[in-house]
Amino acid sequence: MAERRMHFVIPTYEPVGGIVKIFDYVTHARALGYHVQVWSRAEYSPDLPLLQNKQFRHLVDDPEVTFHSNSRLRFGDRDLVMLSLPREYNFAYRHITEGRSPERVIHIIQNVRHVNPEWLGGEGTRVLTRAASRISINDVVAKTIEPWLDPRGLHRVINLGHVTEPFQLARDGGIGGEGRPIRVAYTTWKSHVGDSVQVALRDDPRFEFRAIRETVTWDDLRELYQWSDVFLCTPRSEEGMYLPGLEAMAAGALVVTPDVGGNMAYCRPDENCLLVRFEDAGDYVAALQRLAAMPSESIIKLRDAGYATTTEFDLASERAGFAAFLDELWGRIETWESAATAPPLH
Repeated sequence: MAERRMHFVIPTYEPVGGIVKIFDYVTHARALGYHVQVWSRAEYSPDLPLLQNKQFRHLVDDPEVTFHSNSRLRFGDRDLVMLSLPREYNFAYRHITEGRSPERVIHIIQNVRHVNPEWLGGEGTRVLTRAASRISINDVVAKTIEPWLDPRGLHRVINLGHVTEPFQLARDGGIGGEGRPIRVAYTTWKSHVGDSVQVALRDDPRFEFRAIRETVTWDDLRELYQWSDVFLCTPRSEEGMYLPGLEAMAAGALVVTPDVGGNMAYCRPDENCLLVRFEDAGDYVAALQRLAAMPSESIIKLRDAGYATTTEFDLASERAGFAAFLDELWGRIETWESAATAPPLH
């Protein structure tokens, strides 16, 4: 019997969150015995930063992993194809020949923006209604997209797995004190609200600020998280997960965050984080002042809850969930394709 193959369609090799997650699934597929084909419009090079990541370096020399530029995807009877961004759907779907189940297309949904008609001109919402099997990265995303999906297509939640070990730092006690201010960190990739907070507190000696303003390496992020006592989450208005908050928790930084959808999969207000109103600099300031006044016991409780939360989102659990998903999916595919008159998915 021919080996099972999985094709992964990506727009770029940039080491951004959505592409990194697809490559996590590449490693899952290889661990589960699949031959892998990676398809992208971008030019492949083994020296790309994404492939220098220690999680993915081994894929370059793996004889069961092949990298292609976009052309005609050679699709066989034992094949599946996986994508994330809606714009890759048509490329994937047009290679599913007549008589094959449309559930062979696996669409992983990594953000809640798919239901926003202004995102990609509504293409994300339109693709949700198209035939495919789907993975949502958490319950928040799943509940958001559910009304748009054809109920006949397989849809399961596999909680997003993430590598937080590089960011981990064991801490105890309170924050600030001992002759130094409370260290507050943020990034400006998606919002500049952190800058507004810094301006508002520029004359308050209790706080010191540091920001990252450009794309950086994990080493740079680890240094920022581990330097900080408090991390200000500054996400877009719609997120599937927003990983910086989870990474900061692993480093023992206290997290201040708005509710932007998917990040509520791990953010539990007043248990492992403080909740603020979106883009409300005054609310962030109030949260920092609240933290500055907290007793050490309350700080430790918040921090320990953050540490515990990071253990719920690991790659081993994600891989196990993917294995179960594929077992269910192949059973459905075989039933669909063996039926003499299988009803089409629309």
